[in-house]
Amino acid sequence: MKKLLLILLFIPLVSIGQEIESDEENTLENRINLGWAYYGRGNGISLTYDREFSSFFSAGIGLEEYFSDDEIELSYFIVTDFHLSKLLKIPGKIDLYPGSEIGFFDEDFEAHYYLGLSVPISKTIGVYTEIGSRGVFGVYMSF
Repeated sequence: MKKLLLILLFIPLVSIGQEIESDEENTLENRINLGWAYYGRGNGISLTYDREFSSFFSAGIGLEEYFSDDEIELSYFIVTDFHLSKLLKIPGKIDLYPGSEIGFFDEDFEAHYYLGLSVPISKTIGVYTEIGSRGVFGVYMSF
């Protein structure tokens, strides 16, 4: 059953993988996000990599490690984001995006949803936060 769910997760990637034409630059962005998970499953570190498949959709992989009491919880998952600011053509550099994490959280297969906000500081570096079943605040590097 878990393998079937993972296969079904990749179907949107195949159908959305075509770049959508826009008036802006047609470069697709890769991002590495490093953050501090400050609530939810405990204090922890979040590391994700995501790639834009169109100007409105990005997906990638993530890894989080939480430290609660004397235990360490390791989570690994698939990340998907829908960039509303680009879709709605909101002016400015702020990116507002709902997203989801689907994967294994302390050996349980789960899905978690969040609302994210990212703001560039320079052309390749910025800050972001995601709020939902857990909160993350961090920096990202795009390339």
